[in-house]
Amino acid sequence: MKTLYKKELQYYLNNPIGYIVIVLFAVFANFLFVKDIFVVGSVSMRSFFQLLPWLFLIYIPALSMRIVAEEKRTNTLEVLLTLPLSETQVILAKFLALVTIVGVSLTLTLGLPVSLSFLSGLYLPEIVAGYFGSLLLTSFYISLSMFFSSQTKNQVVAFLLSILALFLFTVISTDVTASILPRSIQDFLVIFSPMNHLLNFIKGVIEVRSLFYFISGTLVFLFLAVIDLEKRE
Repeated sequence: MKTLYKKELQYYLNNPIGYIVIVLFAVFANFLFVKDIFVVGSVSMRSFFQLLPWLFLIYIPALSMRIVAEEKRTNTLEVLLTLPLSETQVILAKFLALVTIVGVSLTLTLGLPVSLSFLSGLYLPEIVAGYFGSLLLTSFYISLSMFFSSQTKNQVVAFLLSILALFLFTVISTDVTASILPRSIQDFLVIFSPMNHLLNFIKGVIEVRSLFYFISGTLVFLFLAVIDLEKRE
């Protein structure tokens, strides 16, 4: 499992495109947040954490689309499954590699709170909770994208399906659905919105309910990806 984890990491870290994608994410995240500071006129990291899900909407499917689909297309998945690794270990190794890559991307944004701390006093627990919630959101998004990557040999199809699913998850707690759906349905759908649960972390509050949502959601989609690999036997 450790060898496969390193192999997946090396795919991105030994590939110039991997560095370009990571740096571009960090540049866009930093730029959009700094721009927002001047527009809103408020020194706070909340707008940054609220922006991340929309950036992840494209970034994570772009990283994850090949993770299983490419193995199927090149018929290397069968070879991989002949190794002394279970399907669960294969999925976990790939999942942890993607989480590491996105974690590195988030690390490149740490200059923001450090810089803002010199301009205004930032509430540290709120920053820590915000990054922790973002990592949980990352895990959920990656597991969902990996599930769609396991359903097809076409990376583009996996990419588009992941974006569509993540968009629906993200938008159900916004004003877009509030203006279309009845209030009772909207209140029910908000329970399944990652944006709604991330908001608790952005406020500096770590709720058990939100922890359960992200962890259980991640495990469900990872389990479904494992089931897909087991069906190939």
